[in-house]
Amino acid sequence: HRVVILDQDGTWLLTINGDITGCHGFQYPNGLVLDPQGNIHVAANTIKVFTPEGTYVRSYGDVEMPYGIVIDEEGYSFVTEWDGDCLSIFCPQGNKIHTTVGNLHRPSGIVLDPKSGSLYVTDVGANTVLKYSV
Repeated sequence: HRVVILDQDGTWLLTINGDITGCHGFQYPNGLVLDPQGNIHVAANTIKVFTPEGTYVRSYGDVEMPYGIVIDEEGYSFVTEWDGDCLSIFCPQGNKIHTTVGNLHRPSGIVLDPKSGSLYVTDVGANTVLKYSV
């Protein structure tokens, strides 16, 4: 399990292997996003953060099979948890500050509309798309 970074022409730039010292490997990397500083956040068995050059920085998130991830302009992470049936929100330092409960079943895709501040989540188990205001 790895993340491969290509340029817009499809030329290989970088491979991030989950077997980096301190990283403890990737288990089913599903989503990734860049934060406002350009760091790469990979939703795997936890959220793992790498510099743009691929150096492992840290992990955060007590999550159950994270699937999708977006980060707003202030650095807050919004993570869909496939096995946790929830949406979790993390502050820029990586601490969980909120989790939705009871209204999701297998959330997966997630998109943040920066203009409206709306968050859209696909809920595979309910065959719906949910809209949240953030």
